[in-house]
Amino acid sequence: MRPSENLTTRAIRLDDPQERARAVELLAQGIADIPHFKWLMGELMSTQLVRWLAEVTLSPARTDGVHGTFTDSGELCAVVVWSASDHTACAPDPDLVARGVELFGHDVGFMERYRQSQEPDVGTWSVPGALSVSVATVAPEYRRRGVLRAAVEPVIAESLRRDVPGVLRTGTRDLADAYVRLFSAVELGNYKLSDGSTVWVLEVPPGGGRAA
Repeated sequence: MRPSENLTTRAIRLDDPQERARAVELLAQGIADIPHFKWLMGELMSTQLVRWLAEVTLSPARTDGVHGTFTDSGELCAVVVWSASDHTACAPDPDLVARGVELFGHDVGFMERYRQSQEPDVGTWSVPGALSVSVATVAPEYRRRGVLRAAVEPVIAESLRRDVPGVLRTGTRDLADAYVRLFSAVELGNYKLSDGSTVWVLEVPPGGGRAA
């Protein structure tokens, strides 16, 4: 039996402290492994900063755009963070904002890297109305077992249901190839960050991608 046949993907209950804690743990692990985030954080990169970013992203006040994949025993093994134009914005926790100021200070390098990271979205690969996957992370012990497909598939299915593009970004060639293979995604292109690392941008168009 394929591993993915025993998996369930649903919205993560961020108002459940135990479920959210596990999601924060997984997201923090994933962020630390993503080249884009390593570049963005630069010399500021630390366990505390990664944890802070995961906490902010998975705010208990958030009501949209966080899916998790669970094993048949109920263990959360993957987290997907995604966005859509109709998602409800939530105000950040004031304590977390204050903690972020402590961690980032007024680092000019970070602000410049953040500005640079936004430029490609404004230009060639800004896809109006698209559903966009920000982060897709799988627990290390569950990787290469069909979990990524089970985790991302509901977002792609939702983009097809809405008849809008589904946009995927990744900092690794292997994952870009996996998105093409798993979801018939079309590679729109790539861009380089100031440290030389590459970000690939892919799209599952309305109606689906290329023939599988």
